[in-house]
Amino acid sequence: MKKSQTILSVIISLAVVLLMGGEVFAGGEIKLALDCPPDPGKCGTYLWSKTFADDLESKGIKVKLYAKDALGGEAEKLDQVSQGLLEISNSDLAKAGSLDPTIFGFYLPFLFEDMDHFFRVLKNTDLLAKINAGTTKRGVRVLGLIPVGDMAGIITTKKFIKTPADFKGIRMRALDKKQAKWLEIWGANAVIIPWPEIYNALQTGVADGYMNPGFVPIMFKHTEVLKYYSDVKLAPALRIAICSEDWYKGLNDKDRALVDGGAAKANAAVQAWVKKAEVQGLDALKKAGMQVYINSSEEKAKFAALIRPNYTDISPEKIVTMFIQAAEKQR
Repeated sequence: MKKSQTILSVIISLAVVLLMGGEVFAGGEIKLALDCPPDPGKCGTYLWSKTFADDLESKGIKVKLYAKDALGGEAEKLDQVSQGLLEISNSDLAKAGSLDPTIFGFYLPFLFEDMDHFFRVLKNTDLLAKINAGTTKRGVRVLGLIPVGDMAGIITTKKFIKTPADFKGIRMRALDKKQAKWLEIWGANAVIIPWPEIYNALQTGVADGYMNPGFVPIMFKHTEVLKYYSDVKLAPALRIAICSEDWYKGLNDKDRALVDGGAAKANAAVQAWVKKAEVQGLDALKKAGMQVYINSSEEKAKFAALIRPNYTDISPEKIVTMFIQAAEKQR
């Protein structure tokens, strides 16, 4: 009888721990889905994930990194996170926009002068909190906005894009309908192509180029077909680190603080890395045989003059106004 009571007591104690959310990490691990090759020198999201994992593992918490696409594509990962089946994912910003459109404000071309301006806005405003106010209702929390390098340039197989006039006859890959819209405003032909199909599209002429920081064609070996990089600095090229809101809210205060601390260290590491990314990315492009052009302020102004009156084609007016005001205060 006494032995039975002891066993029952242990079972009840374990049940109480589980119900209270205590010791969530005990005996388990955090699953984190990657989205790029494991190179912290070239991939901002991998640097974020490695920094986060190392910080938590130094505190005794196991974090398992899953290779790109090992747990599915973008839609599958977002679905798993929202349902609490996957704790953390490096994901597409546009997919988070399907949960709440506020995040699309970071899409606005020529809103930020440079990456320092972007980081000031992120640090000194409540934009991330406003984004999470919407996405957490759909089961997803944004832990970090992660640049994949310096601000995006225009990369083609055919020629430099110095001004919008140079887009005539150029077929550009677009990430989605929003990006296609602003390419068309500048005079390019836009085609939406999934990232895994990019190399073949460039080889066959289905697309003549895309917009991304200099590290991207290096990382994915696209320098074998791409030849011209125009450093127009049109916008930060961003990915995001997201986590399951159900999982996050289920953590006890101590464990949630550890996750927040790991995310803060990861965000800081990426910010420090970005400061070096511009020079390193352009040098790497040149070494790979690509030609690099630095657009002048006057040339960049021609792109901006066409796109700014059309910001509401990219994001709702309320969001556009909010982001413009935030950016102006941090200039």
